[in-house]
Amino acid sequence: VQKHSGLRIVKKVNNKPISEKSSMNKPTKKAVITVLGLVGGDDKHQKANYYFEDSTKEIQEHYNTLTLLIGEYSKEYKIVPIYTKEAKEANTIALNKSRVEFTYFDDIYLIKDDKDFEGVFNIINNAVSSYDELIIDVSHGFRHIPILMIVDLIIQNFQDTSKIKKILYAKEIEQFKEYEIIDLKKYLDLANITFILTTFTQNYTVANHIKSDKYSKLVEKLNSFSNDLMALSLNNLFKKTSQELIKELENTVKEPELRDLANKLIEHINNITSYKDKKRYETYYNLSRDLYDKKYILLSLSLLFESIRMYIRSSIEKNHPEIVTDIEMQLNKDRYKIGDFFKNLAWKGYEDLSKISISESNYKVLQKSYDGLNISNLYNSIDKTRNNLAHANSDNKTFKDIEHEVGELLNKYYEKCIKQNP
Repeated sequence: VQKHSGLRIVKKVNNKPISEKSSMNKPTKKAVITVLGLVGGDDKHQKANYYFEDSTKEIQEHYNTLTLLIGEYSKEYKIVPIYTKEAKEANTIALNKSRVEFTYFDDIYLIKDDKDFEGVFNIINNAVSSYDELIIDVSHGFRHIPILMIVDLIIQNFQDTSKIKKILYAKEIEQFKEYEIIDLKKYLDLANITFILTTFTQNYTVANHIKSDKYSKLVEKLNSFSNDLMALSLNNLFKKTSQELIKELENTVKEPELRDLANKLIEHINNITSYKDKKRYETYYNLSRDLYDKKYILLSLSLLFESIRMYIRSSIEKNHPEIVTDIEMQLNKDRYKIGDFFKNLAWKGYEDLSKISISESNYKVLQKSYDGLNISNLYNSIDKTRNNLAHANSDNKTFKDIEHEVGELLNKYYEKCIKQNP
């Protein structure tokens, strides 16, 4: 990489980017916010070599990062310094030595007391809030001020990192001589996606205002999974959206810091949506239990109801596969109608059948098999509780009462059915 001689001609900075000029559409307000330090203000201070980590551009010689930022970004972004009186004086000297004319030192960004953390934070917060697109430079400044800047970025942009394009930091290679400009934005993205994955694992939801450029497709897949789950669109959930989410987690989340979190979520999704090595009623039970733990009581109970219907059908099929297969074919493999048929064995007589062709002797065989399961009372309790909740809790029970009741039903179902049929 070759050096060049730096800024040698007088250059007046146009600090009002084209994007901010009046137009029919509202322009995007873009700024580079930089925290100024004292580097470059000493007459003995020499220029250092600066270069960007992701660029093949020539090494640039500057007294500090302010003149570097002006040369790199001032055509597109407004350069907005946050400064103390001493920092302004030091940087004015550096600007003069570089023969760069820069006059945009707005008084609202003047830090009068750098020990007043609340005041400093308010100045930073005001600057960050004033623009639609930002590049943040935290290379210099008193140590606590860049830290406050990072804290503000996390607070303001934790759920939407798209506003922040870069967070620049001058990584010291050799003191006062060589600096590599690196981008810390990825760490804000990591914090963002960690928050997204953690909250999703806890409650299967992603807030509508969550945005992330890098992980936008992953957020989309998380939302699709959540939508299908909350709507109990189970065929789509099990066959499509769960698999798409797993694939996106595998392909997108490559960072070592996130792999453990992503792998645990993949394992969990597989456990609650996969039929591999499990009966369908077991998968429904696992999902029902999981939703119960997350306080989605009605969804949990609805899945428990479907699970016990599947359990009845599956248990009877073990002893009478040919009869069950014939019934399913007549019902066009409609799971709801199949479940309805087998749970109705508890009370429907042969003379009550319609649209089902089966001998009376075979029907009585199925009824006897159902009676042998000894789960009529449990089924009726699940059905009654589900019906009550689905009709706006007509018994006026408290949430704690309902939670306890559904928990008891899940436990009884596990002991009587799931545990007995591994």
